[in-house]
Amino acid sequence: MIAYIIISFLMMVTPGPGVLSLAGVGAGFGWKVGMMYLIGLFFGTNGVALLVVLGFKQFLFEIEGVELTFLFLSLSYLSFLSWRIATSENKTGFKQSFKAPKLYEGIFLQFVNPKAYVVQGHLFVVLSLGMASYNVEILTKFIIVNSIWIPIHLFWLWLGISLKRWSLASNKQVWVNRGMGLSLFAVVILSAVMELNTAVLND
Repeated sequence: MIAYIIISFLMMVTPGPGVLSLAGVGAGFGWKVGMMYLIGLFFGTNGVALLVVLGFKQFLFEIEGVELTFLFLSLSYLSFLSWRIATSENKTGFKQSFKAPKLYEGIFLQFVNPKAYVVQGHLFVVLSLGMASYNVEILTKFIIVNSIWIPIHLFWLWLGISLKRWSLASNKQVWVNRGMGLSLFAVVILSAVMELNTAVLND
């Protein structure tokens, strides 16, 4: 079980679209919006894990074009979100209510992110705790994964909000937001390149 905990931690602590977008939302929009987005990510992550456990993921990704469609939707949304973060509070004239990410957007991101299915598939299907009862093992995995997932994501949200507070003191909020937005967009580009390379190798 210790090995499972370590592997789970290492897989989740590495910066990815979820935590970087969460930090960006915290930096651009503060605690209230950030917490709602985090809750959305939480529901989305556990929803994906449930689909993996029920075997729906295997059925879904056997349909031709589904994985590519999900990748396109995920990268498109992340690109749009990076723009919203980069332009938040910079007096572009857009309403805050339009720009602030909602809870359902966090859910949407996880459900259309192919990487989320890969991670959850590895944690819930590939790795085993060696328990006699399958149901007890799955429940234990959900408890372990969420016990690691929640503090890691709270830390990234706090980090983003801390950047916002530090920048307010020095009137550099716009540049912090742009930096977070560009960082997230860089993740989009890298993810696209990695997926294209994987597709070429598989062909």
